[in-house]
Amino acid sequence: MKRRDFFTKGMPAYFFRMGTAFAKEAGFGEEEKKDYFESFETCYPLLSEVPYDMMVQAAEQLGIEVGEKDKLTLAREIYAIKGAKGFE
Repeated sequence: MKRRDFFTKGMPAYFFRMGTAFAKEAGFGEEEKKDYFESFETCYPLLSEVPYDMMVQAAEQLGIEVGEKDKLTLAREIYAIKGAKGFE
């Protein structure tokens, strides 16, 4: 390998492979699956757009006892049964 090729091709490729290996070992490249109800910001669109009556109706259809549960609790329980695809 010529000296010019080493500095323009060989060394950058080596550093890229080294950085990729480091990121993989450190776990930087892995995305964690986040829970829909992990924070208020992630579930806010559902809670703000769906009326409470609709949540109650969906819960009753799934056999969830409503009682004195708030909107967030009902949404969690519906989500646990139906999953993310149930809200699309």
